[in-house]
Amino acid sequence: MPAFVPEQVKDITEPAARDMASSIRRVPVRVPSMPGAPTISTAFVGPSLAELERYPRDAPAIVLLHGFDSSCMEFRRLYPLLAEQAPTYALDLVGWGFTDPSPFAADPSLVIRPEDKAAHMRAFLEAHTDGRPVVLVGASLGGAKALDFAHTYPELVSKLVLIDAQGFIDGIGPMATAPRFLLNLGVSVLRAEWLRMAANKMAYFDKPRFATDDAMRVGRLHTHLPGWQEANIAWMRSGGYAISNKISEIKQEVLVLWGRHDEILEPKYAAQFESTLPNGRLLWVEECGHCAHLEQPQLAAREILAFAGVQVPQTANVTA
Repeated sequence: MPAFVPEQVKDITEPAARDMASSIRRVPVRVPSMPGAPTISTAFVGPSLAELERYPRDAPAIVLLHGFDSSCMEFRRLYPLLAEQAPTYALDLVGWGFTDPSPFAADPSLVIRPEDKAAHMRAFLEAHTDGRPVVLVGASLGGAKALDFAHTYPELVSKLVLIDAQGFIDGIGPMATAPRFLLNLGVSVLRAEWLRMAANKMAYFDKPRFATDDAMRVGRLHTHLPGWQEANIAWMRSGGYAISNKISEIKQEVLVLWGRHDEILEPKYAAQFESTLPNGRLLWVEECGHCAHLEQPQLAAREILAFAGVQVPQTANVTA
């Protein structure tokens, strides 16, 4: 297991989660938009440049972006299905997941803005994807990240996939300007087991199967990193994403996957994406809640690969 993965990983039993945790690596990535242009030790699961050689040269790079206060572990069931067919990266942007949060503990005055997350992702893609076309896959708040990046750097994104994505809810409310002691209190609650379990139960259609204690432990593993709380506060002080007025300007093709039984984001948002995106297509995922990548990973993989234009052999397990 990588040294930076918190020791609480020993309490996790799901094989896919343990495999994902053992595969996380960190690489230095400079964030030119932040004061002093710091180099952040950036966590991801994906191929090295040398490992890219096993994929066809025209295969796109598929980049997976997790939701709010989550991590690359969110893609533990989807990632292997995609990575078998195309170069795939589950990426933790600055301030989130297993990307090193210690700079924000060292300097509490730092703020992580949406443009910093975008600059961080651009630097990562330019260093690690060898110039391949990029398909961004954003789940929940990861959808806002994907849309914001595609709007800011349209030349770097060929297509987008949104999985029950946030896009029409701007900002993070009054917490952005709250006193620091309230921010500390609010963020500390995000680590609480009871809150994680409540979120789990809202996230899934098949709650007995998926909303388990083990899933809760997976979801909060990154919160044990030193500096996690300070990094979250640095993000909240930015005010968060405000992209609702940019969605109609997204020119790329967009596939919207939406769980029929999502209890976190209302179905009206799925229809709003379909009517607002110039080149969007909506696909409902049956018997699924907020997380098709966790609850229906084979279906999600099959649709993502087909949309990305990746040729999948008939025998591949994504067709099951």
